[in-house]
Amino acid sequence: MEMERAVGQIATGLRASSSNEMQNDPKMHFAWLSKLGEAWKDWCERTTLVCNILVLLDQRYLLEQSELPSLWNLGMDLFKHSVCLGDEIESRIETSITQVCNMMRQTKSNEYKQLHTTLLPIFTTLDLYDSLENVLLAATRSYFGALSSASIADHSVNAYLVQADELVQQEKEYATWLYNDKAGGSKNLKIVYEQLITQHAEKLIGDLSNLLSNAENSMPALALLYAFLLDVKKLPPLRTAFGQYIREQGEKIVLDSEKDETMIERLLEYKSTIDQIVSNAFKSDEGFLQTQKDNFETFVNKRQNKPAELIAKFLDSRLRSGNKTMSDQEMEHVLNEALVLFRYTHAKDMFEEFYKRLFAKRLLLNRSASSDAEQSMLLKLKEECGAAFTQKLETMLTDIALSDEMIKAYNSSKEKILEQQGSIEPFELNVNVLTQAHWPTYPQVEIIIPQEMAAATERFAKFYETRNQGRTLHWTHSLGTTSITAQFAKAGEKELLVSTFQAVVLLLFNTLPSGAKLTYGQIKQQTGLEEKELKRTLQSLACGQIPTRVLRKEPQGKEVNESDQFAVNEQLKNERKRIRINMIQLNETQEEQKSTVDRVMFDREMVLQATAVRILKAKKTIKHAELLQEIVQAIASRFTVDVGEIKKAFEILIDKEYMERVEGQRGMYRYLA
Repeated sequence: MEMERAVGQIATGLRASSSNEMQNDPKMHFAWLSKLGEAWKDWCERTTLVCNILVLLDQRYLLEQSELPSLWNLGMDLFKHSVCLGDEIESRIETSITQVCNMMRQTKSNEYKQLHTTLLPIFTTLDLYDSLENVLLAATRSYFGALSSASIADHSVNAYLVQADELVQQEKEYATWLYNDKAGGSKNLKIVYEQLITQHAEKLIGDLSNLLSNAENSMPALALLYAFLLDVKKLPPLRTAFGQYIREQGEKIVLDSEKDETMIERLLEYKSTIDQIVSNAFKSDEGFLQTQKDNFETFVNKRQNKPAELIAKFLDSRLRSGNKTMSDQEMEHVLNEALVLFRYTHAKDMFEEFYKRLFAKRLLLNRSASSDAEQSMLLKLKEECGAAFTQKLETMLTDIALSDEMIKAYNSSKEKILEQQGSIEPFELNVNVLTQAHWPTYPQVEIIIPQEMAAATERFAKFYETRNQGRTLHWTHSLGTTSITAQFAKAGEKELLVSTFQAVVLLLFNTLPSGAKLTYGQIKQQTGLEEKELKRTLQSLACGQIPTRVLRKEPQGKEVNESDQFAVNEQLKNERKRIRINMIQLNETQEEQKSTVDRVMFDREMVLQATAVRILKAKKTIKHAELLQEIVQAIASRFTVDVGEIKKAFEILIDKEYMERVEGQRGMYRYLA
């Protein structure tokens, strides 16, 4: 009865010190909880004193009365039911703890930590910890629910994620002392994530495109978004949104036909940005790496054949000697990155054809930046696509090497012949002898070359025939280059690096008096060049950049007309000793491009037919769907085609009597030997 009276006084005092005025004043709640903590401490001390005084009662009489509690347990039970679970006090405890926790989170103050360490034993000792934990978790849910809704409405996603990270780190620290065990802290953090992230995941992911568009400044926020969604198991929607962004932005680059010249540079820059995002923000997550690969492959092939063609041209521009800006390491990096784009393309046969033609020009015109870089690229392509892919390219290199040996032998024999004849050759001749089957086909353009040049080619032809009986040489002057020494009135002596066509035209002016002119018709008659080639040649000599206009056209203009007249430009100004005039054969014409594409499309038809026949020959009879599937699988590494193209190949093979439809069996084909 005495203990009940004493605990009743404590309860009365606590009830008296609580009032409605406390509702909105966290400091008053803090003070009230301090009184509760002091009351608990005082009660424990007084109960301990009673137990010590009545120790014999506790250890003898009460120990034998199983239905009666010990003095200590009696004191704890009285405090539990009269104070902690008493009228008004129980709800006041819940309200005060909630208010003080809210104040702690708002002010980021650790003042409550010391008080809480005195309150926690009350709940653990009196078996009320579960109730305390529920109060703390409810306070967390309420606080962060309201905070997150207001914050995400007032802040950008970038700012919101930064704030969320600060709050999470803060809660991790609070959880170490708010709860009695790690389990409680884990529950608390789960609620924080739920309110800050899970509840707003759709909006956070919905703003992903804005973060990605400004990735350089948003990288920390992207990393936080990934980490948060990983913790709440929401990565699949993020991957989907990421893939959609990659695809949409990539399609804008690929489908913008007006900017084809810079498509590959823009794709590589875009890929570099995405690589950094996946590496730095998404921690090289396998799922995101696969998402990147799949979506790059999708948008790169949105425009059939064109990216493959442009990749080949991009590599040509980097491997040409005109590229002086990159170190060996940078060159290797560019080749590797371009190779990644090449892997994404389905039209590998288109790439192969364009690369082969451009590779051939680099070799023939001696325009490769580095033989090591060329060999490195061949090795990469060989590893990527197999030996058959690079076989012709390697044969081209062999032809160039053999030509070097042959020209050395020719020069030795030529000197003896000229010495016997008592004559000299006013220039140095270099010839590349190519195996026709391994090189691209080039149009034969008729031209009347000067007598000295014609005599030199005739001497080489005879020399070649004596070494290779039964073989015939076909001269392709459209690929020839010439170095001419020229004397200009103002510019002085210059070395002109020109094509054979340009050289033939320039040499017409060699015997004319200063200032003499030739008409378009005269030049055409003396060179024998067809109209299209002659106009291109004259345009490059007289209408190009001012420092390279070695001829002067009257009347002036960008186009060459049949009524024009031409003379040597004695007013030429150029400080360089060597002047390289635009090599027209380096610039692929529309006709050449169309011819290359047509050749690839024709080869595809032949490949489809050959593949179908090979499968039919092995199977003898096969269903339509199965034959389609096997053909698609067989050609997948080279190119992709519509089903309609394959069906067209079937009809051709039926007409050619390589296969037939089996009567009475719908959709069945039979091979005809």
